[in-house]
Formats: sequence, structure tokens, C-alpha cells
Amino acid sequence: MELGGLHHVTAVTTQAKENVTFYTQVLGMRLVKKTVNQDDVSAYHLFYGDELGNPGTDRGAGGAFLLDGQAG
Repeated sequence: MELGGLHHVTAVTTQAKENVTFYTQVLGMRLVKKTVNQDDVSAYHLFYGDELGNPGTDRGAGGAFLLDGQAG
């Protein structure tokens, strides 16, 4: 079997504030979307992308628990 590519990459964290800080301030990406995680509605799914939203630049952070309004 030959792998032709990846559909997406997802990272899981329990430290939403640090997750947003890392992706936005360290990597220079922007938070483009925040939704409820469909597998666990007690968590959010955060989406990051480049400044123009170019295809292939988006990253997801599933299971980012947003406690006390820490992100976005």
C-alpha cells in the first residue's frame, strides 16, 4: 500500500491557553475556528491556519479543554 498524503493532523491537549499561545505566538499561525469536539462535547476543537488560510496550512487541536474562557 502506498500513502499518497495526509488528510489532516490533530493534536490533543488539556492546556488550551498554552496551546493557543504556542500556535499563535510561537508558530505565527492564527486561530481560525473554534467548535465543539464532536467526539467529546465537553471539549472544543481548535483550528489554526496561516494568515491567508491557504490550503494545506491548517492544523487542528482536538480535545483542547477550554476552562475559564482561556482561549479564543
